[in-house]
Amino acid sequence: MGTCFSYGNKLIQRTAGKLNSISNIVIIGSGTMGSGIGIDLLNKTQYNITFIDISDAALQRAKEDIKDYFEGMVAGGRLYEGHLEDTLKRVTYTSKFTALKDAEIIWEVATERIDVKKSIFGQIEKNADTDKLLFVFSNTSSHTTSELADLFNDAFLKEKFLTGHGYFPFHANRLFDVMKGRYASEDTFLTGIAFAEQILEKKVIALRKDHHGYIADPIFEGMAAIISWDVKTGQDIVELPQVFAMLTANPFQVLDLTGHMPYTECAKHMGNDLPGHDRLKGVYTFDNRRYPQWIEDLEKSKRAGINSPEKEGFFKWEGKKNREKPVKVYNPATKDYVDIQPIHADDYWSISEAKSMDHRHSTIQDIAGLIHVANATDKGGKTFRRYVVPMMLYALDLIQDGYGTAADINVSTKVGLRFKFGLCEIIDGFLDHFGIDGLLNLAKKAAAENPDRSGFFDVDGLEGPRKGKPSLLYTMKKKGWKNLLGYGRVYGTPVSQKNFNTGETEIYYNDLRFVYPTKKDRVASIIFDNPLRGNVWNKYTLDQLDHALGVCMELYEQGKLGAILFTAAGTGMRMLGADARQFNKGWFDARAGYQFLGEEKAAYFTKAGMRIFRFIQQLPVWTVGAFGEKWGGGAEFTYFLNQRFDLVLHGTEFDTIQRKNVFKEKNNYNQPEIEYAILGGFGAIQELNRLGFGDSMTDELFMQGLTARRAHQLGLANAISESEYELLENAFEVARLKQKNAVPYSMALYNLQKENAYNEGIDDERLTRECGEVFNPAKNPYISTGLLRLLNMGGKNPPVDLTPRGELPGWKNNYGELFSDVDTKKG
Repeated sequence: MGTCFSYGNKLIQRTAGKLNSISNIVIIGSGTMGSGIGIDLLNKTQYNITFIDISDAALQRAKEDIKDYFEGMVAGGRLYEGHLEDTLKRVTYTSKFTALKDAEIIWEVATERIDVKKSIFGQIEKNADTDKLLFVFSNTSSHTTSELADLFNDAFLKEKFLTGHGYFPFHANRLFDVMKGRYASEDTFLTGIAFAEQILEKKVIALRKDHHGYIADPIFEGMAAIISWDVKTGQDIVELPQVFAMLTANPFQVLDLTGHMPYTECAKHMGNDLPGHDRLKGVYTFDNRRYPQWIEDLEKSKRAGINSPEKEGFFKWEGKKNREKPVKVYNPATKDYVDIQPIHADDYWSISEAKSMDHRHSTIQDIAGLIHVANATDKGGKTFRRYVVPMMLYALDLIQDGYGTAADINVSTKVGLRFKFGLCEIIDGFLDHFGIDGLLNLAKKAAAENPDRSGFFDVDGLEGPRKGKPSLLYTMKKKGWKNLLGYGRVYGTPVSQKNFNTGETEIYYNDLRFVYPTKKDRVASIIFDNPLRGNVWNKYTLDQLDHALGVCMELYEQGKLGAILFTAAGTGMRMLGADARQFNKGWFDARAGYQFLGEEKAAYFTKAGMRIFRFIQQLPVWTVGAFGEKWGGGAEFTYFLNQRFDLVLHGTEFDTIQRKNVFKEKNNYNQPEIEYAILGGFGAIQELNRLGFGDSMTDELFMQGLTARRAHQLGLANAISESEYELLENAFEVARLKQKNAVPYSMALYNLQKENAYNEGIDDERLTRECGEVFNPAKNPYISTGLLRLLNMGGKNPPVDLTPRGELPGWKNNYGELFSDVDTKKG
């Protein structure tokens, strides 16, 4: 959200202050990744950005790309025209390293060549003002943090150095890696994570242990490398990667978009420096080469992808900028481009059948389809076993060797590499189908089919790089662990992971962040954390929110929770409504139009959401929401909370009277359902009525929306602020102060009285009875110590034990039974 907030974490408080005061960042390297980082920072912060590059042409191209991007935002109504010049003025382009003297953050985004990096790091040592410097990032794709830190002579710079790595396209890809290495201080590491998580609004993989390429890059690089040695014709580049296209995309098409040089440089580095036990090292050492001759031929001819002069790489591309399509494919045999031929279904019938299964089951690339291909005897099955099975085994190796967790791997592949299912979800799907022994046998079958690469498939620790290291599957079998991840009870999507060191289950959320309460504050924070999607409601967020509430209930029962703060990541703290695709049968195809899901399945989404929201509403803890722009179900969710803190928003909107874009205060509350032939499916009408909105105010919200100021005027918003940090600070402070004396009995009675007053109206007899009971220690076990604060005001009184005990009025913790009538299967 461009702002760093600690959420009560004392370790982050000092870091937050530093990050929120930054004004100058220097990016070394102005290529595709560098300019993408610049665009992202201009969108999310008010930083002054300096690009340093020894190539004037690269600087000019970056300048043009950034200008084109923001002019496009103006044309699209996402940036006010009057702000364009001020935005572009915040960027400086230079070839002089003396510009490093003002840098508070330095971000090196240059080549993978170690000699070039050494030269750049020397310039950093020479010109950077270490008194101003918060940390140094390197965006390397293959080097470890420690080997790059060794390029510095200055111990202070080693302590401030991290590798911080984003993915293409940077401003539109949520994944970000932060790797510590052996020199960086703990403060530097936490600062780098907070910067990536809160300023850049990324999903962060934080790695303490050095690993070449983090998690995602070795998997992606390996996907291309493992196929590359089998490529003989252009059609091979089209057909062989189909099995990876089922997971995400043809890796050769992706490399054309990102450029080949990072891949070839990484291949050189991986072949030289990957440890001997790395299962995939062999894909970089065939014939004592780091990559095949045909890729070298492409590189020498400067056919490096879509950004090359002729838009040629593995494919030949045509079309308008940023909308290019592959029209031909490179043929290594003739070293020219040939037509892309249709794929023969007779050769790859299993893939065709898997696609049919997807449509029949109303899913896309369902794991059952992958299993179908993995079992097949056609080319689809054989290529799946030859190429995909080693990737699955490699993921298990990463967990076994302590480089990453199951969650790290799943996030890296699903969020960063855009897998339709994360790699660990896929492995779990195979484990559910085959069992551990069956998956072991699949790997052994693949080894028998591919004697030229048998080491890639070893699971018994008998040969190849994993000799002496039997697969993690054997550990799982011995300990009775059937899966890598845990799955939610609402829709069966991932919510937790197995810690293979401790055997414990830990939180794993892709779309939420959970911050545990401290002993003193007792405030848990639940952050909707998918700003690129707009924090929408879908099956994933419902599963994750439900699981997070389960964690909250465990803390509550231990007396460790008295309040929950809900908020949203992303600039403007946006909270959108339900993902419309939840209500369409199968993957939406504009040519087919809306496909009816069925009343029962459509209704279940509301049923599940309302159970969760109503549970939150009835909790005997204080709930506070701090949000900005809210639409549909995003607004409805906040109606169930005790307090709503709203961000005052300004932005560009089209004025239908003036017929032009204007910069104005934007609405925070929007209920546009009627315009889409639907309804407020999470209870907007009834909850607004409960909150005191009559017909006129409800009509105003549905017809015009409400700004934060108007919502505050009407009593819907309890507090407003123009500052995201101030809004969070005030909301958290209200929660923190109120949790101190959130006595479970009185909190439950308070909720019961509100419910009864709304449903049944005034009842003095009931009130009289409740008053007698509240002073009875046999019914209210908190009265003896709680009332002392009034009876002995100013005296030394024992603290109130806030652990729930006894029977609470009108409330029973029925979290465990909330979905007991639901039979959920994963995914």
